[in-house]
Amino acid sequence: MPAAKVNKMMRRILLVSAVSLCLAALAGCGGDETAPPPGSDTIRVAFQDGVSPSASYHGTADAVLKDDPDAAAANVNFGTAPSDTLGAVLLSTAFYERRFIVRMDISSITDCSAVVSARLSIRVTPPAPDSITLEAHLVNPSTYQWTEGFGGSADGVSWETIDGAVPWAPAGGNFYSSVIDERTVSSDSVVTFALSPALVMEWIQTPSSNHGIIIKTTDVSRARYTIVFQRESSGADRRPRLEIAYLPGG
Repeated sequence: MPAAKVNKMMRRILLVSAVSLCLAALAGCGGDETAPPPGSDTIRVAFQDGVSPSASYHGTADAVLKDDPDAAAANVNFGTAPSDTLGAVLLSTAFYERRFIVRMDISSITDCSAVVSARLSIRVTPPAPDSITLEAHLVNPSTYQWTEGFGGSADGVSWETIDGAVPWAPAGGNFYSSVIDERTVSSDSVVTFALSPALVMEWIQTPSSNHGIIIKTTDVSRARYTIVFQRESSGADRRPRLEIAYLPGG
């Protein structure tokens, strides 16, 4: 190959590399980081309270948000329950919804990595009366960060507020209407929702953007519900679990 053509090719490769490094830096990665080398091993890590990455991990925050005909009752926090209702129940001749909100601290993944896949799993009991369809939504990061709370009135996240005082806009959680993933459940099951690698990558690069996921039913026109286990469950394998596969940065 003529020397002029080789030099032109090398200049193009160097330019592409420089652009890649600049983009990585703008995305929050240090300038000494490089893209994952070809053939590098995929790292798999799970986040589950009391289990993984180690028994000392307690980075989950979760709660059930409960709509209620009584406005005061709609501001009651259920952040300490080991399990609670998810779906829709009959109250005062109308159906009222219960949603599950969950967030995992994944800040231990600190290098400039490329997320390959991610999935969030929750454990539920057999739904009543027969099946329930659940969908996962991204909590809008433009809102204030919600707090798990310690249970009781006006103490932590609820249907009405993010922390017992500051209201959700709208009530029930400020989340994007687009569905991340959807699953139909008809038995005692671990329900797994696939998350976008780009979304999890953003959580890694900008931890403050991680406001978590809301899981809700698709049908609130009748009583249809299941019991979801929270991080306080005595059965460690029943607690919410987030699994991430990624290629480490250089």
